Amino acid sequence: MQELTTILLCLCLLTACDNTPTAMPTPIPNQDSGKLVFDPVELDMGNIMEGEEAVATLLIRNNGGDFSQIVTLESSCGCTTLEPETRMLAAGAFTLLHVKVDTFGKLGEIRKSITMTDQHGVKSTAWLRMHVQENPHGMDDQRSIFDGKCAACHVAPAKGKVTGLEIYTAVCVMCHGEAAKGGYAPSLHHFDDVDVLSALIANGTGTHRMPGFAQKKGGPLGDKQVDTLSKWIISLDE
Repeated sequence: MQELTTILLCLCLLTACDNTPTAMPTPIPNQDSGKLVFDPVELDMGNIMEGEEAVATLLIRNNGGDFSQIVTLESSCGCTTLEPETRMLAAGAFTLLHVKVDTFGKLGEIRKSITMTDQHGVKSTAWLRMHVQENPHGMDDQRSIFDGKCAACHVAPAKGKVTGLEIYTAVCVMCHGEAAKGGYAPSLHHFDDVDVLSALIANGTGTHRMPGFAQKKGGPLGDKQVDTLSKWIISLDE
């Protein structure tokens, strides 16, 4: 019995010292290989005072079976900054995405999208929701929605637009909604005088949320664009 025990012990020692690489099982292909996803896909950021910076953190997970890279991160609005802690994720790993939203010029229920694209061109989308409350302490009178990051949404898209629909889609739809039916800002369907509406678009209402969009007021629209836009909006009720 003692001899048998000695033989078995020697066999165990020989096996432990064997440097031959052990064959690893072949991984089963993952149907979601390389898939990057947001967690959560919809985040309620709560009540925010206008002018304050809304801050949130999302997770980005790699649910695939191989390394995956975040190639682009884009927001539906230029006032949102997106900063991932890393862009290359191993299988099953995650990273933090730091989000900041400038709430200047916003009021009421706001919903924004974040779109991520990986190295294969696969896209994933997350949504941010918040309720922006009017700031009782007022806003910076020197600032405009045509300045800084806001210009990406309220100035740049208007360049070269010639039809009423193009101009409206470029600089109006994000506030006044599809077909001018209302959104964050009121519906425009109650106007029936093109001159009155043109004057309103060109000169604004005297608030930072609706400044004058005419170039002579610091806005992005030329006189012809203002006239074309006004006529298109009024035609929606015909």
